[in-house]
Amino acid sequence: MRPAHEADLLARLAHAEAALRARDDFLAVAAHELRSPLHALGLRVVALERLAAQSGHAVLQRELQRTRRSVDRYVRRAVTLLDLSRVHAGVLLPVPVPVRSAEVIQSVIDDYQAEAEFHGASLAADVDAQDVEGWWDPHMIEQILANLVSNAIKYGQGTPVRLAFRTDGEERACFEVSDQGPGVDEAHRQKVFDKFERVVARDVAGFGLGLWIVGRMVAAHHGTIEVGERPGGGALFRVILPLRLPGAPEQDSRT
Repeated sequence: MRPAHEADLLARLAHAEAALRARDDFLAVAAHELRSPLHALGLRVVALERLAAQSGHAVLQRELQRTRRSVDRYVRRAVTLLDLSRVHAGVLLPVPVPVRSAEVIQSVIDDYQAEAEFHGASLAADVDAQDVEGWWDPHMIEQILANLVSNAIKYGQGTPVRLAFRTDGEERACFEVSDQGPGVDEAHRQKVFDKFERVVARDVAGFGLGLWIVGRMVAAHHGTIEVGERPGGGALFRVILPLRLPGAPEQDSRT
């Protein structure tokens, strides 16, 4: 017969495990319930875009395109809830397919251009002339870059934000996101990747989960992420990924 304190400890452990399962189930349901109406809203916006194109109203077309991108972004944020539950379950596994570096970078720039303008910041890309194909999970790669760009806009205090890309030839790709804001103190640079950590501008809204999820996604791609100081001041986040995940088809990525 187990001692009373051991039985109590086991009961508490079972209760904690049940609470974690209930939380992850809730996150999955919440993500589904959020994504469905947002997806329907996106389809309505697409229909309105077509009507605007038929009418030849250029200004209305541009505004509807911005609206559609905003809706798409919120759909991806709903999907992030699913990613969070998968991280806790230990099943955050990338599904690698060919991803064009230029396309994913331009998509993030387009999605966050309006947000940058709202905060008084400029947003631009600085990339190698060569468009590179990597075998990555497209959702995760876009989430990684979107989170870093969004943070740079949020914490950069209206300074220019740059998304840079380069490769070392045939094996690795490097994405960098920088701003010219206050940066991240050296003593806190590793903490920003911890769950619920928000060591920069704590008065800015957020739960401190974004960079933690980003770190898990980078690790799932067998990559690394680090934060340093931009030359001249500001934060610089650097993500280094293999161009092909283990198990991806062998193919020349220099296309």
